[in-house]
Amino acid sequence: MTIYESSRSMTSSVTPEWAWRADRDEPAWQLSWLPKQLTREQALAGMQLQEILSRPDPASDPDAHAQAGALGITVQQALSLLHQRILDRRHS
Repeated sequence: MTIYESSRSMTSSVTPEWAWRADRDEPAWQLSWLPKQLTREQALAGMQLQEILSRPDPASDPDAHAQAGALGITVQQALSLLHQRILDRRHS
């Protein structure tokens, strides 16, 4: 699993979600699946979390809980948001 980073975006080799820099001043980042402004470190945590959650049995992974905590959400909330994104992509 690899996260590709530039000064303006982050993408994953595993999932279709991404992060982008929306502003010059921090918090300047946004995730495609989480509707709030984030720091670069939080955006990276969100990218790592979505990769963890793409694995089998992600809820038992302690890293998932740490990354979700960095975003101020729970693993269950992240799973719900990412599941909704999957449904939205199927219906568009």
